[in-house]
Amino acid sequence: MVQTATRILSTRSVSGGESVEYWRHVISDAFVPLDADAPEPGFRGEVRIDHLGSTLVSQVDAGPHRVRRTRAMIGASERGYYKLGLQVRGSCLLVQDGREAMLGPGDFAVYDTDRPYTLAFGEPTSMAVFMFPRSRLRLGAGAGQILGRAIRGDDEPGSLLSPLFRRLVHQLGRDGSPIPLADAVLDLLSALLAEQAGATPGEVGHDALVLRARSYIDAHLSEEDLCPDAVAAALHISTRYLQKLFAEQGTGVAGWIRMRRLEQCRRDLARPDLTRSVSAVGATWGLPDAAHFSRAFKAAYGLSPREFRARALS
Repeated sequence: MVQTATRILSTRSVSGGESVEYWRHVISDAFVPLDADAPEPGFRGEVRIDHLGSTLVSQVDAGPHRVRRTRAMIGASERGYYKLGLQVRGSCLLVQDGREAMLGPGDFAVYDTDRPYTLAFGEPTSMAVFMFPRSRLRLGAGAGQILGRAIRGDDEPGSLLSPLFRRLVHQLGRDGSPIPLADAVLDLLSALLAEQAGATPGEVGHDALVLRARSYIDAHLSEEDLCPDAVAAALHISTRYLQKLFAEQGTGVAGWIRMRRLEQCRRDLARPDLTRSVSAVGATWGLPDAAHFSRAFKAAYGLSPREFRARALS
């Protein structure tokens, strides 16, 4: 999905008695279906919503309230996303899988939208929320060491990541596309959290093979004949075993190759100094069939390559 125009939704547009119900609708539309309640009838809240590629960035400013994602809601709308909540002002209590994370300014936590959770804000609050596909983080079996746990802004990796997430939020609405920055921050988040999660010796071996495979794929994306068989041969393992390793990470080899090619195309198309044609960009990254490239790109990002290019330049 390309960067889209900012949406700002606020309870100021409704009466006080309808504000909580309206807020429930707003946050369910912005993120995933959620329930909400507030201790005071005069609740007020505002959310600013931006899409940066596959990442949704929202800035939430609201009075004391609580939001919940229940099993029934998940069953009706499973989506495969992680959220990262960065506390900017006030405090928040996140509860997921029996773990409690109290967040203060500068702290953040990553949580899974396909598992029940509660966010309780006991005072006026401001939070930056980033929602992105689970495939962007390579946590593997170590996910339980990270999800639903507070990462302090003054500890590693929080001291590295919190300023970058703040910068990303501040760059929204300014000149230039923040999409490359969003991609880079998520890549760094993935690397640092995977290190924090730890792994058993067997898992380390598996993860090392997956990283080698992904590195090989990135180095050969421009080759039209890049395929799972070629990657497996380069790593001296069977294609079946390679497919098994990628399946454990939540994706297939061919799907990963296609995603990485489209991501590189998207980055090129967002560059203001691009001189190549749209079809030439696809061919550069191993997608020489213009019609196939256009269909795949639109399926991934909601716009054709030409529409994306025009929107990025505007």
